[in-house]
Amino acid sequence: MAKSPTPIPAPPVKIHRGAPGSAPARQRRRRKKVNPFVLFLRGLARRLYFGIKTAFKFLLFVPVLVFMVAFSYNVDRSGLFQGALAPRRIVDLMLQGYDVTNFEQMDEREVVQLFAQDVPETPEAIGIGSSRVLQFNRENTGIESFFNMGVTGADVRDNMTSYYKMVTYGKAPKVLLWSIDPWVFYGSEAAFDARADADLYNEFLTKVLNVPTDYEEPDKVELWKALADPAYFQGNVDYYFKNRGQATVTDDEGNTIEFNPVEGDPYNQTTSIKRSDGSVLYDVAFRNQTEDQIRTLAAEACMSFNSVHMEGFDELSQTQIQAFDSFVRYAQSQGTTVILVLSPWHPYLYGYLLTEPENHKGFFQVENWLRQYCADNNVPIYGSYDPACIEGLQETDFFDGLHCGGTGIARFFPGIPQALSDLQNGTLANPLDVHPRTSLEDPNAQPAEGETTGLYDTDKLSVYDKYAMFLHGNNGLSRIKGDGTGRGRILVIKDSYANCFVPYLTANYADIDVVDFRNYNYSLDKLIADNDYDQLLVLYSFDSFKSDPYLYRAGAAG
Repeated sequence: MAKSPTPIPAPPVKIHRGAPGSAPARQRRRRKKVNPFVLFLRGLARRLYFGIKTAFKFLLFVPVLVFMVAFSYNVDRSGLFQGALAPRRIVDLMLQGYDVTNFEQMDEREVVQLFAQDVPETPEAIGIGSSRVLQFNRENTGIESFFNMGVTGADVRDNMTSYYKMVTYGKAPKVLLWSIDPWVFYGSEAAFDARADADLYNEFLTKVLNVPTDYEEPDKVELWKALADPAYFQGNVDYYFKNRGQATVTDDEGNTIEFNPVEGDPYNQTTSIKRSDGSVLYDVAFRNQTEDQIRTLAAEACMSFNSVHMEGFDELSQTQIQAFDSFVRYAQSQGTTVILVLSPWHPYLYGYLLTEPENHKGFFQVENWLRQYCADNNVPIYGSYDPACIEGLQETDFFDGLHCGGTGIARFFPGIPQALSDLQNGTLANPLDVHPRTSLEDPNAQPAEGETTGLYDTDKLSVYDKYAMFLHGNNGLSRIKGDGTGRGRILVIKDSYANCFVPYLTANYADIDVVDFRNYNYSLDKLIADNDYDQLLVLYSFDSFKSDPYLYRAGAAG
């Protein structure tokens, strides 16, 4: 049976959808060409619509963003912009006129910088320096608008940057009272305090004095991003509501900030306090020490003197001299009058330094250089490192070996208004008329002369040291004219034990010289040789004689 051939498939048939197979396909309609300008207008309209819509939404958010930024900036619990919370608390209280407690625990340098930032009106005068300036206040400067910007242990960087911060905020004072310490002219690292803001000082040198340093302008972009951070805003909200209306304030970790207003009479406080004018009021016990207690502290300071920025200070640094001169001229260019103050050292401490001048060459060079500078540049200068150069200065005018109290300041500083008047009228005292001692070997050194009337100063009955009524206090050398002639001239070497006895000598002697070694650092041999005394009387209490540390000044072992 024969096989049939393989069938051949039929060709494919094209199917026309939507139309009968027999109907022909319709021709596609051509689109009309749109004008390009019309297309541009349509696109622009769409963009404007969506842009306006987005802008409207953003504008609704702007007040919220502005509020967040402003709130975070002002509360600033982390101190990114306004400073740390504790110093800010102190400054707020001080600007309200309050004295504050716990002075020893505060960051003084940050307080000073925040004061410059936050004080609403520029003070007429400011004070700068170390703790040796902190007894200058509104009362003894004679300026109500005065603020003391001194800080404990201040070095040259602290001094200059305190004033620089005021200028930075557009608050340059009319007067700058600078209690200048010797170490300002010491160019060694030993003269620097670790607490000083070295970066701020480099900024000042670079931007103001054009002195090259490694200072670089900080990048503040990341810092400012925090203001828009919702998390930082929430933290500030929590902190604000937690501390609003509270008598005490807590830090970022919830710890109480114990800097609170002083209640009651500040002069009766049992702790040291920071006054609203930046000065310091020491506690009652420290202010009311006896002469012996003060002298003991002064003796202790002798052994630690070199640790007070003085170790190895052999000569003045030319770099620091140039920096000092540039700073004074910078302050003057800002319309600020510079007044220099030399706060004295305790007689015992200064006397001790005189016994070893080779070990303190730089210290003894400073005052004479400053006096010449002030004479050449018509800069007011008051006081002296040498206590013997300040008339009437007593041991009880000190707190210890380094710090002179308010009663001592009153003996050499007439106040800022008087200083400005003398400067304007050309009646400033010649700085070169004062000759501080630089050694005990000067055979011509003798105390400055002064006159008083009478043997008794009854005004001293109203002060703490009432015994100073006799002989006007414990002067280094007192010269008394007596009524007697029979026994000629007598020299009395004494302690305060003899004060009440000396007046009785006036009935028997024509001339009575009285030496108190506590305030006498001159050549006793020359005094005796020049005056041909008939008699010499040593009048001490036994206890003070056997322990008197000043007897070395008479050539005897103390």
